[in-house]
Amino acid sequence: MTKRKRDMVSDEMRERLATNREGRLTTGQWLEITGEPIILLLLLSAPLLFVLGPRLAALVRFSLPLVLLLLLAILIVPILARARRYARTAVHFTRLQAGVRARPWWMFWQPDIFHTPADEPVRFSSWLAPRPPLAINREYLIYYLEEPSGRRVLLSLAPADHEEADRWQPTPQFNERYTRRTGRQRAR
Repeated sequence: MTKRKRDMVSDEMRERLATNREGRLTTGQWLEITGEPIILLLLLSAPLLFVLGPRLAALVRFSLPLVLLLLLAILIVPILARARRYARTAVHFTRLQAGVRARPWWMFWQPDIFHTPADEPVRFSSWLAPRPPLAINREYLIYYLEEPSGRRVLLSLAPADHEEADRWQPTPQFNERYTRRTGRQRAR
């Protein structure tokens, strides 16, 4: 077997594309997207624990079961709510071109912008995929989630002119899942 020369599509991305083309999320994508609020809760609770630590220690001493139940509810409820929501969210597929200018690495807070063939901008507020170097005005196969808030989460992408691009097109199972979850046929 010969080694590929600097292939843009990594093995991890190939695994994601193979799963997303079925209309499903990989285990890593599922864990990352459902666990997202836990990271935010932990970051916000660290200063609170620092400030209220001595008072909480006294509370824990007298009512440990109540505190554990409260912590469990605070951590588990957001995960279960997100897991239920994303179990019913359809994976979308589209072909888009990379933006006209590359976003510098230090501007990580700005969304990546792609363009439709009609030159309409499409923004992805977050990525669950490794970030490959993008070529300006190159067409990409993109799988993504669209949240009820309108936020788009990029799941996987590959160049449309890649030698294996045919293997990453949506399957009939993708179309069935899409129809079942959205109630409408997918535009081709």
